[in-house]
Amino acid sequence: MSSEPHLPEGLPRPESADLWTVDGLEETPQGRAARLELPDGQTVVVTLGSLPEGVRAGDLLAVSGGPDGLHARRLPEATQTRREEAQRRLDALNTQNALTAQNGDDAGEITL
Repeated sequence: MSSEPHLPEGLPRPESADLWTVDGLEETPQGRAARLELPDGQTVVVTLGSLPEGVRAGDLLAVSGGPDGLHARRLPEATQTRREEAQRRLDALNTQNALTAQNGDDAGEITL
């Protein structure tokens, strides 16, 4: 028996391990839920209890199917790498916007 939480039935079943992104956490009439973005851009909402403990918005999850259903596993290292790369891109855009503003164009800083 796996110690990983099981995702609800009815979700797309990956052929192999897929990377899903926790797009956001929200309150619903049924309790706390997570909005997940699948590799094809589709989003699904699942109860927070069906995901690994400590899941946060922006986390990457390895989702795989087994005989007993879908399992999700947090990928903290991959999540951190993705966050750092996004910050580098944002810093580069802000640098470019600052240079544009110095030339008299109206450009402001971008924040996440």
